[in-house]
Amino acid sequence: MLAATIGGASLGTYSGRGATELDSHANMAVAGYDCTIIATSGRYATVTPFSSNLPTMEMVEIGDVALAYDDPISLQTYILVMRNALLIPTMDHNLIPPFLMRAAGLYVDETPKSQIGLPTIDNHAIVDTESGMRIHLALNGIFSYFPTRSLTIEEIDNWVNFPVVFITPDGDGWDPNTSHFAENEAAMIDANGLIVEHDTRLPQILFTEADLSKLYGKPVAWDEFNDAVDKVNMAQDDVPGCPLTIEEAIKLNHDGIRAGLASLDISYEPTLFAAAIAERAHMSHVAMTVGSVSIDDSACEIFEANLSAHLETAFATVAAVSAGRHHGVSAEHLSKIWCIPHDEAAQTLKVTTQRLRHDPDSSLSRNVGTNDRAVRYRKIKSFFFSDTLFVTGSAKSSRGNICAQLFVSDKGFVAVYPMKKQSDYFLALKQFAKDVGAPDVLVCDPHPAQTKREVREFCTQIGTTLKVLEAETQWANRAELYIGLIKEAVRKDMRSTGSPLVLWDYCMERRALIFQITAKKLFQLNGVNPHMITFGTEADISNLCQYGWYEWVYFRDVTTSFPYQKECLGRCLGPAKNEGNAMAQWILKENGRVVPRRTLRRLSPAELALSNVVEADKRFSFDNSIRAVLGDSVRIPINVPLDNNATEAFDALWDLEPYEDDFASTPFIPEAELKDAAGKPFVHQSLADMLIQAEVLLPHEDSQAIARVVRRAVDVDGRLIGTFNENPLLNTLLYECEFNDGTTKEYTANTIASNIFMESDADGFSSSLLHHIVDHKCSGEAIRMADKYITTKTGTKRMRQTTAGWKFLVEWANGSRQWIDLKLLKESNPVQVAEYAMARNIGEEPAFAWWVPYVLRKRDVIVSAVNSRVRKTSHKYGIEIPSSVRHAIEIDRKNGNTLWQDALAKEMGNVCVAFEILAPNAKAPPGWHKASGHIVFDVKMDFTRKARWVKDGHKTPDSTTSSFAGVVSRDSIRISLTHAAFLGLPVIGADIRNAYLQAPSSEKHFIVCGPEFGIENEGRVALIWRALYGGKVAGRDFWHHLRDCMGQLGFTSSRADPDVWLRLSKRSTGEEYYEYVLLYVDDVLVISENAEHVLRKEIGQHFVLREESIGPPSQYLGGKLREVTLESGVKAWAFGSCQYVQAAVRNVEDHLAKAGEKLPYKAPTPLSSGYRPEIDVSPELGETDASYFHSLVGVLRWIVELGRVDIDVEVSMMSSHLALPRVGHLKEIYHIFAYLKAHSNTEMVFDPTPVALDMSLFERQDWSYSAYGCEGLVEELPANMPKPCGPSMTMRVYVDADHAGDLLTRRSRTGFLVFLNGAPIYWSSKKQTSCETSTFGSEFVAMKQATEYVRGLRYKLRMMGITVDEPSYVFGDNQSVLANTTAPGSTLKKKSNAIAYHFVREGCARDEWRTTYINTDENVADLLTKPLAGPKRTKFVQMLLHHYV
Repeated sequence: MLAATIGGASLGTYSGRGATELDSHANMAVAGYDCTIIATSGRYATVTPFSSNLPTMEMVEIGDVALAYDDPISLQTYILVMRNALLIPTMDHNLIPPFLMRAAGLYVDETPKSQIGLPTIDNHAIVDTESGMRIHLALNGIFSYFPTRSLTIEEIDNWVNFPVVFITPDGDGWDPNTSHFAENEAAMIDANGLIVEHDTRLPQILFTEADLSKLYGKPVAWDEFNDAVDKVNMAQDDVPGCPLTIEEAIKLNHDGIRAGLASLDISYEPTLFAAAIAERAHMSHVAMTVGSVSIDDSACEIFEANLSAHLETAFATVAAVSAGRHHGVSAEHLSKIWCIPHDEAAQTLKVTTQRLRHDPDSSLSRNVGTNDRAVRYRKIKSFFFSDTLFVTGSAKSSRGNICAQLFVSDKGFVAVYPMKKQSDYFLALKQFAKDVGAPDVLVCDPHPAQTKREVREFCTQIGTTLKVLEAETQWANRAELYIGLIKEAVRKDMRSTGSPLVLWDYCMERRALIFQITAKKLFQLNGVNPHMITFGTEADISNLCQYGWYEWVYFRDVTTSFPYQKECLGRCLGPAKNEGNAMAQWILKENGRVVPRRTLRRLSPAELALSNVVEADKRFSFDNSIRAVLGDSVRIPINVPLDNNATEAFDALWDLEPYEDDFASTPFIPEAELKDAAGKPFVHQSLADMLIQAEVLLPHEDSQAIARVVRRAVDVDGRLIGTFNENPLLNTLLYECEFNDGTTKEYTANTIASNIFMESDADGFSSSLLHHIVDHKCSGEAIRMADKYITTKTGTKRMRQTTAGWKFLVEWANGSRQWIDLKLLKESNPVQVAEYAMARNIGEEPAFAWWVPYVLRKRDVIVSAVNSRVRKTSHKYGIEIPSSVRHAIEIDRKNGNTLWQDALAKEMGNVCVAFEILAPNAKAPPGWHKASGHIVFDVKMDFTRKARWVKDGHKTPDSTTSSFAGVVSRDSIRISLTHAAFLGLPVIGADIRNAYLQAPSSEKHFIVCGPEFGIENEGRVALIWRALYGGKVAGRDFWHHLRDCMGQLGFTSSRADPDVWLRLSKRSTGEEYYEYVLLYVDDVLVISENAEHVLRKEIGQHFVLREESIGPPSQYLGGKLREVTLESGVKAWAFGSCQYVQAAVRNVEDHLAKAGEKLPYKAPTPLSSGYRPEIDVSPELGETDASYFHSLVGVLRWIVELGRVDIDVEVSMMSSHLALPRVGHLKEIYHIFAYLKAHSNTEMVFDPTPVALDMSLFERQDWSYSAYGCEGLVEELPANMPKPCGPSMTMRVYVDADHAGDLLTRRSRTGFLVFLNGAPIYWSSKKQTSCETSTFGSEFVAMKQATEYVRGLRYKLRMMGITVDEPSYVFGDNQSVLANTTAPGSTLKKKSNAIAYHFVREGCARDEWRTTYINTDENVADLLTKPLAGPKRTKFVQMLLHHYV
């Protein structure tokens, strides 16, 4: 380090010993003479000076040191630890970079208090919030330092009794040259050069690793915790930009706000949070009063974490999104026509799609074909078994088939190919490869037809390994099992319908398709069907779910001639595979011929009625004709003697005993181990089971208890249940576990493994949670009451801070007991220990007196803070709100109506589709986790009662995946509306009804039904199959489902905004254009020449839309949207926030009325004349008023987002004082609302009219001889941008800056507006992050910020398929800045403005934008730099907002 010397005074060193200097230029800490070395690392560094004239220090040792800091105010001694410091004993002082202290989690302010206008105690100080340490820095010349010393012998021996603070990061190594610091710093700046703001995200809660250990009961790595924090933060992106607090959102009646609170954390739902804390506090006070210690400590984690910041975030912005899926057929219908159990039908609907839905009416409808085509010979990562099924010779099918080839995967996927002879196996194999794909391994019997040369060569060509079983081991072929299953299923179908036996091949093909897509309750399927397991995609059941086997139908026969009817009677035989359209069905005609048809319908109930003699005669005649040609279910049309009994006829047909259609009842047959050519087995499973005899804490009778894993569970046939996996967390084998009371329960391996992991610490040793404290004891080492105080070196008397000699007997959650030292228990469970000490009257003992009062005060402050911010809701709009279902019934009985019960019945009717209620006393399947929910009652603004069933997401474990769900941005909406009006395209909007309930849930949760489910279901287990409000990942589930559906419809997500979907189409004139779909949770906007068709016939096929919401949008994002006709005759879209603004004003007036106050009578401008919030010295607001101030600022920020650009700069100025709001600030917020009350009826019009510019002001300069021209700079187009369509729109940008506008910090303010044609698209008013010394500097920074956004906007337009073939035109009012941007030969004299200077000029050289001068009186951006008044303000506002007076 080079020390500067002026006049003989050393400015770079400190003359005295015992000091630690802050050195911003060092990249490592340096330990001098007066410190205590803890350890040396054995590593060395080379120290290089800043000047090459000074010598380099080689082999400087690196080690860890400790310093003592004596706080002169609190008289507390702190031990400061510096890790990875350079050890230079010749120095008489220490050096530490402030960067290192901040990296260690300390607050560091280096600015002297004398240089701050209104200093606080946190200025020029170092603060550690965990220990309470605050070091006030001193100055030596201009260098900041604080006094330190080495540790004494007593301090070294008793260091555990002193607070220890790490002032450098606590890590084994420190690399100051790593790149991640620069990467993190770069990530703080967005594309516009602005600080990346997280307005809509909850601030991340700062924990220490000790806090994490308290929360989880074991050491937790930061990576694990950060994953959980990311899930909470990303959930807030549901409604970006919405700054409402919880209280304000409830007042404004935002649907879904309260519903989504519980999905994050109990502390984010204030009512639940307050109730939990109040209950815990009440129990605590009662326990301490009566001396009890056996209380439930389950809520103590509320106090264990540092919740000061947590309480603030509990009132940040949240919003719930909704999602869903819809099927055209019900589970009852599917169960009936497929002959499968109802629960399997319900699960099948959840894991399949139905892209074609039939209307229930009886008119003929044409089955429209899908666009899905299987890729030939796709690779299937699975094992397939193959075998041949034969029928009796007399049962040759109507197509001449006598056998069928089955291909069965190890996951139950079945494919059937009827054959005329067994030698046709090769043809069946080729068709299988074409239809299904090429599996990794194909296992077959050693029959010549399946092993001949052409079969082997074909398998080699498609990349399939052919495995041939040994002779006499055909029983090892899995296909043998499925032959029996499919035979019995075909028997049942044909027997129940009386269909002719010779149609067995049609029935078998249909049944195989049903096998593929039925979600059976098998562990290897994990809740999905074989199709999804095999292909990884959802199967579509449109061609299978409409008609049952051999069902009566009417079809259109184009071959008939007059006077015969075109609508003919027939029988449906299932999908016509590889014949005609994919939606075609095989139809049996009256003459016995089978034809493919897709224009058909089922018979109506009136036609099937017994009273309809005409239709009954038609069916009787049809059956007689078929019986004469094809026979029936007991007679084959060949003279073969058969018994009249149908069952015996079917048994004779296949000459086999009947099989039950269920794996559980099929006799178990041991499988031979498959081997390759070398004799090695290719399926391995470990014989050693490490879970057996393990002891683990498992759920047992509504609590946790120790259980021993006894054995693997098997079914009635002795087969293992579940699927083995070497990874324990993926192993679904079922195990029997025995509890201490002798009861035995079954748990899956992954559940057991998860519990073992949760009970283990980082080293794998057993860990558990504290249940309660049983007893205590103290030894002779404990400090006596007489020695409670000590006297410091300065003569000050203070309490001893020691816990020596005390132990506590604790009972863990698993029931075990253990004596624990107070020193350890105080760190892990301070609240429980403090309450125990007070209850047992030992709180005054020296081991407790110095810390117990502080812990209890902290607990009480948290309770008080929460209760003061929670509005206890019992009435709304004068209507009593129920607190439970029974309360709702009581209110209705008292009022003599059923309004609340009707609302509850409506909600339960809607939400019931999400649940599968099991039979009485039935338990949830293994692997499912218990959840809970409750009813939220509310009153709408029209006094309509509303009930909503909400899942308690805050009580469920965090998802292992991201819970992010996006929405379309506001500027994308403005661009799309302007573009639609520019091209003359219709805009149609709609809301998705019960959106969450239409999406499948990715969580496996069940509940126990409450009274809202009805008396007959109360207490029964219900499985949750759909996403529900309150679920942690419900928004993500719907978002993913919505994106899948949009992809299936042929739309592509824009890379610039993932929730803008576009699809290339053609107008009626033949001109190409893009259709757009904008998605904002459950709000859908469609921009298309056929917008209503896209909405109803395409999107409406996947989702249930609110019929009353379909049409030109009138409400969007809380504002009013309407189409208007301008004076020029041009149609445009207008957006107004009148309704939202008036509701917000009413809420403020109601709040003031309670205190007998009113809004200001006159408010011609948002702020009072001459008011500057930064120099307001009125008293600080109290806690309640400060919270209300925060909520009002949030409401105003959202109003700005809704188009009220006229208050943008004023709201931005007030937002700078959220940390320390004053009385004057709140009064000015009221003044803004008074202004809005007087000017509420305004709207912003997105005028698409092209703007005529004077192009002589924007002449293209010759940059070829400049530094940029030498580089050949041109605008870079996105490589993956879609094809641009339509004419280009003109982009205008107005930029201005208010130099040194902040009277306190003298920072400037940037304001700019962006227009597309005549429509305002984006506006910004923001204080600059640096203090510029000249108008030139502040204007150039503003120009850079504006053009950075322009570059991003040009990218977005191109990624939306909008043509951008001209530069953007930028207007500014600073002649000097404009001269430097447009003149290629300009040079910069001030290096401080170099980045802004070159960025703007490079854009001009690329011709991304061109700049020109505009007079200040015409520059509308001036409205966004400072509060204006008078005619100038009125003119600018009227340029942006209509109806402003």
